[in-house]
Amino acid sequence: MSKFTESERAAMAEELAVNGFNSLLRLIVLHDENISDVTSAKYKVGIYCCASGSAIKSWSKHGLRGIYVERALEFAACYHLPINAHQLEPTKAIIEQWLEYDYNLVKSGRAKASTFNGWDIAARGILDKELVKKANSKRLTCVGEV
Repeated sequence: MSKFTESERAAMAEELAVNGFNSLLRLIVLHDENISDVTSAKYKVGIYCCASGSAIKSWSKHGLRGIYVERALEFAACYHLPINAHQLEPTKAIIEQWLEYDYNLVKSGRAKASTFNGWDIAARGILDKELVKKANSKRLTCVGEV
């Protein structure tokens, strides 16, 4: 059983998917001299994936989903880009590992190194979200304790 809430796992999955998508776009720009910026790269991926404008726009906020992951990987393969499915659509194990890593940063007092903002404040027993940033190991000893 996971010590993280479903909302935390969903937020981390989305964050990792967006990071993977942005990495794909940067790799495309690096490997194709005809694509000068990430906006152009996003447009090219969208065309290749036969995606609507609203779907393409959502990728920047939510990452790739479903069939778009497979199509984007096919597109990346054309350029021999070093990107894999788990980077665009993270597995449960990867999500748990990143949550654990980030939680340990917060718990150890190194919250400034943390970039994740999806903590379930109620489940952590913290009333103010800013306290997460300033958390110490006494306050967050056990994930899920209220």
